[in-house]
Amino acid sequence: MNTITKPILLPLALLVFVLALATGCSDDEGFQDVSVTPVEQFYEPTNNRNVVLQSAGSMYFEWEKAQATDNSVVYYDVLFDKEGGNFSNPLYVVSSDNKGISSGATITHKTLNKVAKLAGFELGKVGTLTWTVRSSRGLNEALATQTRSISLIRINNVDDLEGAPLFITGEGSEDGQAVKPTGTIGEYEIYTELEAGKPYHFYSTAAGGQRMFTVDPDGKGFREVTTTPEGATVSETGVYRIRLDFEAAAVTIEKITRLDILVSWSQRRTEVPYAGKGVWQLKDYNVQLASNGNGGFDERYKLIFTINGNEEHWGQKGPHFDDRPPMNRPGYRDMAPTQDGQWGGSQFKFPNELTDGSNLNKYTVDLTVFLTADKNYTHEFTNIRP
Repeated sequence: MNTITKPILLPLALLVFVLALATGCSDDEGFQDVSVTPVEQFYEPTNNRNVVLQSAGSMYFEWEKAQATDNSVVYYDVLFDKEGGNFSNPLYVVSSDNKGISSGATITHKTLNKVAKLAGFELGKVGTLTWTVRSSRGLNEALATQTRSISLIRINNVDDLEGAPLFITGEGSEDGQAVKPTGTIGEYEIYTELEAGKPYHFYSTAAGGQRMFTVDPDGKGFREVTTTPEGATVSETGVYRIRLDFEAAAVTIEKITRLDILVSWSQRRTEVPYAGKGVWQLKDYNVQLASNGNGGFDERYKLIFTINGNEEHWGQKGPHFDDRPPMNRPGYRDMAPTQDGQWGGSQFKFPNELTDGSNLNKYTVDLTVFLTADKNYTHEFTNIRP
C-alpha cells in the first residue's frame, strides 16, 4: 500500500508549489501594472482661502475619489508648493487621513505654519501657497487635474525644538551653557551670567543642522534667524533668569541680585555667591540651629532669591517630608518656588548629619545650589566638618 501512495503524493505536492509560484508572480505583475486616475474635483478648502494660523487648530482638505483600474485601494497625499510651483519638488507632503486611504486630510495649523516657514513667509505676515493632491496605487501616481491657492498668516511664534537641546552662546554669555526645558511644552529657562554691552544669542543642534535664535531689541520677544545674529545685550553685568516661550515667541529677562540661605526660626540670612553656569556655592557655612526654648531646636530653612528687587522663596519641590531627613534621602533637596513668609510654603530641614542637640553650632559645611539643565533644580551639603 505504501509503495503505491508515495509516487502519487510527490508529484501532487510539486504541482501545488508550481501553481502557487506562478500565481504569486502573476499577482505581482498585475499589481505593478495597475494605473490610477487623477483626482478631478476639490471640495475643501475653497480656492484663495485666507487663514490666520493659530497655535492650536486644524483645517480639513477634501477631494473627489480617484479610481484604480483594478478597483483596489487608492492612496492620497496633499502636496504644497510655493505660489506658481509645479510640485516637481514640493515644499511639504501630508498623507491623507486613515493612513493615506481617505479622500480627506486633517492638517493642523502647526503643520501649515511649518510649510509657511519653508516657503519663507515672515512671522505674522501673509503669504500664498498652492496645493494639490496626488493619488497613487503601487508604483503608479497621478497629480490632480487642478490646483488651488491658500493664503496664510504665520503664527507669531517660533517653531518648537521638538526635543533638540538648546544652548546660550556669544561674547557676553557663559558660552555653551545648556537651557532647561521647564516641562511645559515650548517653554525653556536658564540661570546664567551676562556681561554688559556684549552680545549673546541661543542655538540648537539637531539632525537637520543648527538653528539660531536672538532676543529682540525690546527684550520682550525673540525670533529665529538663518545667519549668525549680532546678538542682544544687557545694560548691567549680572546673573539673569531668562525664560523663552516658543508658543508666544516671548522672552522674560530678570536680574538676580542675590541668593540667601535663610534659617526660618532665627531669620539668619547668609548670602550664597554665584559660582558660574547656573551654580551658586557657599564654602565654610556654619550651620547654626535655633533653640526653640523647650530644650529642643528648630532646623527649618529656605533658599531665597532676590529677582528684579523682589524676594522669591524656594522650598521642597516634592514629595514633601516633615521629618528631618538623612543626608542621602533621594530628591529631598530638590527645590522649586514656594509661598513666602517665615513659616509659609514647603521648607527644608537640615539633615541629621548636620544637627547636634548638645551643640547647635557644631557643624561647618559647603553648600552648592544647582539651577542647571542636567538635573532637577537642587542643592547639596558637602565637606562636613565638626
